[in-house]
Amino acid sequence: MFLHTYHPQSILFTMGPVSIHWYGLFISLALIPCLLIAQKLFKAYKLSADKLYDLFFYLILFGVFGARLWHILSEFTYYSQNPLDIFKIWQGGLAIHGVLIAGILVIYFFKKINRLLLLDIFSPLVALGLALGRWGNYFNQELYGRPTDSPWGIPINLFNRLPDYQAFEFFQPIFLYESLWCLLLFGLLIYLHSLRFKKTSQQGSIVPLFHCSIVKNFGSIFFLFLILYSIQRFMIGFLRIDPQFSWLSLRLDQWMSLLLIIISAILFIFFGKKHKKLF
Repeated sequence: MFLHTYHPQSILFTMGPVSIHWYGLFISLALIPCLLIAQKLFKAYKLSADKLYDLFFYLILFGVFGARLWHILSEFTYYSQNPLDIFKIWQGGLAIHGVLIAGILVIYFFKKINRLLLLDIFSPLVALGLALGRWGNYFNQELYGRPTDSPWGIPINLFNRLPDYQAFEFFQPIFLYESLWCLLLFGLLIYLHSLRFKKTSQQGSIVPLFHCSIVKNFGSIFFLFLILYSIQRFMIGFLRIDPQFSWLSLRLDQWMSLLLIIISAILFIFFGKKHKKLF
Protein backbone atom coordinates (compact mmCIF):
# COMPACT_ATOMS: atom_id res chain seq x y z
CA MET A 1 0.00 0.00 0.00
CA PHE A 2 1.36 3.42 -1.04
CA LEU A 3 0.60 5.11 2.29
CA HIS A 4 2.50 2.36 4.11
CA THR A 5 5.81 3.35 2.53
CA TYR A 6 5.41 7.04 1.72
CA HIS A 7 6.83 9.66 4.09
CA PRO A 8 4.94 12.93 3.49
CA GLN A 9 6.38 16.39 3.98
CA SER A 10 4.31 19.27 5.31
CA ILE A 11 5.63 21.81 2.77
CA LEU A 12 4.59 21.51 -0.87
CA PHE A 13 7.18 23.97 -2.19
CA THR A 14 9.07 27.09 -1.15
CA MET A 15 9.65 30.33 -3.07
CA GLY A 16 12.09 32.55 -1.24
CA PRO A 17 10.64 33.36 2.19
CA VAL A 18 7.21 31.97 1.27
CA SER A 19 6.34 28.32 1.90
CA ILE A 20 3.19 26.66 0.62
CA HIS A 21 1.95 24.01 3.06
CA TRP A 22 -0.12 21.00 2.06
CA TYR A 23 -2.43 21.67 5.00
CA GLY A 24 -3.38 25.13 3.81
CA LEU A 25 -3.67 23.92 0.22
CA PHE A 26 -6.19 21.20 1.08
CA ILE A 27 -8.22 23.57 3.26
CA SER A 28 -8.29 26.14 0.45
CA LEU A 29 -9.14 23.59 -2.23
CA ALA A 30 -11.98 22.23 -0.11
CA LEU A 31 -13.69 25.63 -0.23
CA ILE A 32 -14.12 25.49 -4.02
CA PRO A 33 -16.38 22.41 -4.34
CA CYS A 34 -18.18 23.41 -1.14
CA LEU A 35 -19.09 26.80 -2.61
CA LEU A 36 -20.19 25.27 -5.92
CA ILE A 37 -22.41 22.73 -4.16
CA ALA A 38 -23.81 25.45 -1.88
CA GLN A 39 -24.76 27.46 -4.98
CA LYS A 40 -26.66 24.49 -6.39
CA LEU A 41 -28.48 23.84 -3.12
CA PHE A 42 -29.41 27.52 -2.74
CA LYS A 43 -30.76 27.49 -6.28
CA ALA A 44 -32.75 24.31 -5.63
CA TYR A 45 -34.30 25.88 -2.53
CA LYS A 46 -34.88 29.15 -4.44
CA LEU A 47 -32.65 31.16 -2.11
CA SER A 48 -30.68 34.28 -3.03
CA ALA A 49 -27.09 33.71 -4.12
CA ASP A 50 -26.09 37.09 -2.65
CA LYS A 51 -27.09 35.89 0.81
CA LEU A 52 -25.00 32.77 0.26
CA TYR A 53 -21.82 34.77 -0.38
CA ASP A 54 -22.38 36.91 2.71
CA LEU A 55 -23.00 33.85 4.86
CA PHE A 56 -20.10 31.88 3.36
CA PHE A 57 -17.68 34.69 4.24
CA TYR A 58 -18.74 34.79 7.89
CA LEU A 59 -18.77 31.00 8.20
CA ILE A 60 -15.18 30.77 6.96
CA LEU A 61 -13.99 33.64 9.15
CA PHE A 62 -15.59 32.52 12.40
CA GLY A 63 -15.23 28.82 11.56
CA VAL A 64 -11.45 29.08 11.44
CA PHE A 65 -11.43 31.15 14.63
CA GLY A 66 -13.70 28.69 16.46
CA ALA A 67 -11.74 25.68 15.23
CA ARG A 68 -8.45 27.13 16.41
CA LEU A 69 -9.86 28.28 19.74
CA TRP A 70 -11.31 24.84 20.53
CA HIS A 71 -8.01 23.18 19.62
CA ILE A 72 -6.06 25.57 21.87
CA LEU A 73 -8.42 25.03 24.79
CA SER A 74 -8.32 21.25 24.39
CA GLU A 75 -4.50 21.34 24.56
CA PHE A 76 -4.23 24.30 26.90
CA THR A 77 -1.27 22.89 28.83
CA TYR A 78 0.90 22.84 25.72
CA TYR A 79 -0.12 26.28 24.45
CA SER A 80 0.22 27.87 27.89
CA GLN A 81 3.87 26.84 27.75
CA ASN A 82 4.28 27.71 24.04
CA PRO A 83 2.07 30.79 23.51
CA LEU A 84 3.64 31.78 20.19
CA ASP A 85 2.50 28.46 18.67
CA ILE A 86 -1.09 29.66 19.03
CA PHE A 87 -0.62 31.68 15.86
CA LYS A 88 1.05 28.92 13.81
CA ILE A 89 -2.14 27.78 12.17
CA TRP A 90 -0.26 26.54 9.09
CA GLN A 91 1.09 23.72 11.24
CA GLY A 92 -2.42 22.37 11.72
CA GLY A 93 -4.64 22.34 14.75
CA LEU A 94 -8.24 23.07 13.73
CA ALA A 95 -10.90 21.26 15.76
CA ILE A 96 -14.20 20.32 14.14
CA HIS A 97 -16.21 20.88 17.32
CA GLY A 98 -15.09 24.51 17.27
CA VAL A 99 -16.20 24.77 13.62
CA LEU A 100 -19.64 23.39 14.46
CA ILE A 101 -20.19 25.70 17.41
CA ALA A 102 -19.01 28.77 15.49
CA GLY A 103 -21.07 27.80 12.43
CA ILE A 104 -24.24 27.34 14.47
CA LEU A 105 -23.74 30.73 16.12
CA VAL A 106 -23.18 32.46 12.78
CA ILE A 107 -26.30 30.89 11.29
CA TYR A 108 -28.29 31.72 14.43
CA PHE A 109 -27.53 35.43 14.00
CA PHE A 110 -28.07 35.26 10.22
CA LYS A 111 -31.81 35.94 10.26
CA LYS A 112 -32.39 36.37 6.53
CA ILE A 113 -33.09 32.65 5.89
CA ASN A 114 -34.66 29.91 7.97
CA ARG A 115 -31.85 28.82 10.28
CA LEU A 116 -32.65 25.10 10.33
CA LEU A 117 -32.78 25.00 6.54
CA LEU A 118 -29.34 26.67 6.41
CA LEU A 119 -27.98 24.05 8.81
CA ASP A 120 -29.35 21.36 6.50
CA ILE A 121 -27.68 22.95 3.49
CA PHE A 122 -24.27 23.36 5.08
CA SER A 123 -24.14 19.90 6.70
CA PRO A 124 -22.91 18.04 3.58
CA LEU A 125 -20.45 20.86 2.92
CA VAL A 126 -18.86 20.40 6.33
CA ALA A 127 -18.63 16.66 5.69
CA LEU A 128 -16.94 17.23 2.31
CA GLY A 129 -14.59 19.83 3.75
CA LEU A 130 -13.52 17.37 6.45
CA ALA A 131 -13.03 14.58 3.92
CA LEU A 132 -10.61 16.74 1.94
CA GLY A 133 -9.06 18.68 4.81
CA ARG A 134 -8.01 15.55 6.71
CA TRP A 135 -5.39 14.93 4.01
CA GLY A 136 -3.73 18.13 5.17
CA ASN A 137 -3.43 16.47 8.59
CA TYR A 138 -1.76 13.51 6.88
CA PHE A 139 0.96 15.66 5.29
CA ASN A 140 1.52 17.35 8.65
CA GLN A 141 1.79 13.88 10.25
CA GLU A 142 -0.37 15.09 13.12
CA LEU A 143 -3.49 12.91 13.03
CA TYR A 144 -2.41 9.34 13.66
CA GLY A 145 -3.48 6.72 16.16
CA ARG A 146 -2.02 3.84 18.08
CA PRO A 147 0.96 1.86 16.76
CA THR A 148 0.01 -0.92 14.38
CA ASP A 149 1.56 -3.71 12.31
CA SER A 150 -1.27 -3.66 9.76
CA PRO A 151 -0.36 -3.19 6.08
CA TRP A 152 -2.31 0.09 5.98
CA GLY A 153 -0.38 1.62 8.88
CA ILE A 154 1.37 4.89 8.04
CA PRO A 155 4.98 5.72 8.89
CA ILE A 156 5.51 8.72 11.15
CA ASN A 157 8.84 10.50 11.13
CA LEU A 158 10.74 10.35 14.40
CA PHE A 159 10.43 14.08 15.14
CA ASN A 160 6.63 13.88 14.70
CA ARG A 161 6.13 10.96 17.09
CA LEU A 162 4.81 11.56 20.56
CA PRO A 163 7.37 11.11 23.38
CA ASP A 164 6.01 7.76 24.56
CA TYR A 165 5.96 6.30 21.04
CA GLN A 166 9.48 6.99 19.76
CA ALA A 167 10.21 3.27 19.35
CA PHE A 168 7.32 2.70 16.92
CA GLU A 169 7.31 3.53 13.22
CA PHE A 170 3.83 2.68 11.91
CA PHE A 171 0.57 4.04 13.28
CA GLN A 172 -3.16 3.86 12.65
CA PRO A 173 -4.14 6.28 9.81
CA ILE A 174 -6.89 8.06 11.70
CA PHE A 175 -7.00 10.80 9.08
CA LEU A 176 -7.91 8.22 6.43
CA TYR A 177 -10.67 6.63 8.52
CA GLU A 178 -12.29 10.00 9.10
CA SER A 179 -11.80 11.13 5.52
CA LEU A 180 -13.53 8.05 4.12
CA TRP A 181 -16.34 8.24 6.68
CA CYS A 182 -16.96 11.90 5.90
CA LEU A 183 -16.93 11.22 2.17
CA LEU A 184 -19.63 8.58 2.62
CA LEU A 185 -21.53 10.91 4.94
CA PHE A 186 -21.35 13.67 2.33
CA GLY A 187 -22.85 11.34 -0.28
CA LEU A 188 -25.66 10.33 2.08
CA LEU A 189 -26.55 13.92 3.00
CA ILE A 190 -26.60 15.05 -0.62
CA TYR A 191 -28.84 12.08 -1.41
CA LEU A 192 -31.21 13.09 1.39
CA HIS A 193 -31.36 16.60 -0.04
CA SER A 194 -32.22 15.13 -3.44
CA LEU A 195 -35.07 13.16 -1.88
CA ARG A 196 -36.76 16.44 -1.04
CA PHE A 197 -37.29 17.14 -4.70
CA LYS A 198 -38.15 15.38 -7.90
CA LYS A 199 -38.69 16.56 -11.43
CA THR A 200 -42.05 16.15 -13.07
CA SER A 201 -41.87 14.33 -16.38
CA GLN A 202 -43.97 16.93 -18.16
CA GLN A 203 -42.62 20.35 -17.22
CA GLY A 204 -39.34 19.53 -15.50
CA SER A 205 -40.30 21.67 -12.50
CA ILE A 206 -39.17 20.99 -8.96
CA VAL A 207 -41.88 19.65 -6.66
CA PRO A 208 -41.72 18.37 -3.08
CA LEU A 209 -41.37 14.69 -2.38
CA PHE A 210 -43.72 14.20 0.56
CA HIS A 211 -43.37 10.54 1.35
CA CYS A 212 -39.76 10.62 2.59
CA SER A 213 -40.48 11.49 6.22
CA ILE A 214 -36.82 11.49 7.30
CA VAL A 215 -36.04 14.67 5.36
CA LYS A 216 -39.29 16.62 5.13
CA ASN A 217 -38.69 18.71 8.26
CA PHE A 218 -36.32 21.61 8.76
CA GLY A 219 -33.15 20.54 10.55
CA SER A 220 -33.56 16.79 10.03
CA ILE A 221 -30.52 16.48 7.75
CA PHE A 222 -28.39 18.57 10.10
CA PHE A 223 -29.26 16.53 13.19
CA LEU A 224 -28.64 13.30 11.29
CA PHE A 225 -25.23 14.66 10.26
CA LEU A 226 -24.34 15.44 13.87
CA ILE A 227 -25.39 11.96 15.01
CA LEU A 228 -23.46 10.05 12.34
CA TYR A 229 -20.36 12.21 12.49
CA SER A 230 -20.26 12.13 16.29
CA ILE A 231 -20.53 8.33 16.30
CA GLN A 232 -17.41 8.20 14.16
CA ARG A 233 -15.57 10.70 16.35
CA PHE A 234 -16.47 8.75 19.47
CA MET A 235 -15.15 5.49 18.02
CA ILE A 236 -12.00 7.10 16.63
CA GLY A 237 -11.27 8.46 20.09
CA PHE A 238 -10.27 4.98 21.27
CA LEU A 239 -7.45 4.99 18.69
CA ARG A 240 -6.11 8.47 19.38
CA ILE A 241 -2.96 8.93 21.43
CA ASP A 242 -2.48 12.70 21.29
CA PRO A 243 -2.73 14.24 24.78
CA GLN A 244 -6.11 15.59 25.82
CA PHE A 245 -8.10 15.97 29.01
CA SER A 246 -9.77 12.66 29.91
CA TRP A 247 -12.36 11.57 32.41
CA LEU A 248 -13.52 8.00 33.11
CA SER A 249 -11.17 6.78 30.35
CA LEU A 250 -12.90 8.94 27.73
CA ARG A 251 -11.30 11.93 26.02
CA LEU A 252 -12.84 15.39 25.95
CA ASP A 253 -13.81 15.03 22.29
CA GLN A 254 -15.49 11.70 23.06
CA TRP A 255 -17.60 13.28 25.79
CA MET A 256 -18.46 16.08 23.39
CA SER A 257 -19.42 13.53 20.75
CA LEU A 258 -21.67 11.67 23.19
CA LEU A 259 -23.34 14.93 24.15
CA LEU A 260 -23.93 15.81 20.49
CA ILE A 261 -25.37 12.36 19.77
CA ILE A 262 -27.86 12.62 22.64
CA ILE A 263 -28.90 16.21 21.96
CA SER A 264 -29.14 15.68 18.19
CA ALA A 265 -31.22 12.52 18.59
CA ILE A 266 -33.64 14.32 20.91
CA LEU A 267 -33.95 17.31 18.56
CA PHE A 268 -34.30 15.04 15.53
CA ILE A 269 -37.30 13.37 17.14
CA PHE A 270 -38.71 16.63 18.54
CA PHE A 271 -38.59 18.58 15.28
CA GLY A 272 -39.87 15.55 13.41
CA LYS A 273 -43.05 15.66 15.50
CA LYS A 274 -43.46 19.31 16.46
CA HIS A 275 -41.86 21.53 13.86
CA LYS A 276 -43.70 22.63 10.75
CA LYS A 277 -42.94 20.58 7.69
CA LEU A 278 -40.63 21.86 5.02
CA PHE A 279 -43.37 21.85 2.40
